[in-house]
Amino acid sequence: MIVMLDIAYQTEFLLVPARHDSGALKGLEINVNFVGVNNQVRIPTELVRPMLTPVQELMLFQEQLALLETCKLFFIQQQLIAWINISPVIVEYLLTEDEGVSICERYPWLEFTIYENYPDLNKGNLNNTLMNFALRFPLVLGNFGTGDASTKAIFDGMFKRVALDKNFIQNHLTENT
Repeated sequence: MIVMLDIAYQTEFLLVPARHDSGALKGLEINVNFVGVNNQVRIPTELVRPMLTPVQELMLFQEQLALLETCKLFFIQQQLIAWINISPVIVEYLLTEDEGVSICERYPWLEFTIYENYPDLNKGNLNNTLMNFALRFPLVLGNFGTGDASTKAIFDGMFKRVALDKNFIQNHLTENT
């Protein structure tokens, strides 16, 4: 996908490994950067996403699913999980379109992540849309500890997993750890 901001940017996908404490590979997070078409300027998705239209967000999501399709056999054989970060636009799409259920059937090892800055996350189970999503799809809190959210949604049982933010971990490590 190509996005026009001050210059043209195209998507670049990175598969970021997540390991179990034993060192075994647990899964891969699909990260997206936007890279200048004619230069090497990189912008993380979190900075570009607010400027995307809903149609562009759906296109980005479809590109991520297409990447998963090409790697499907690898994920199945290695029994790995894939994580895709989603926005409210994608949540609404998966809840209202029939394709939401078929995506979960095609990719049973796919889990959807949101970050602490997700709108109204602090409402927990009172955020009806997000709660309905969590009841139907595997939802993961992807960067717990950044300080943007309370623990209400976690204690309300909305998440299948909670991934700690790497900076949170590094800030809380002591020399004795």
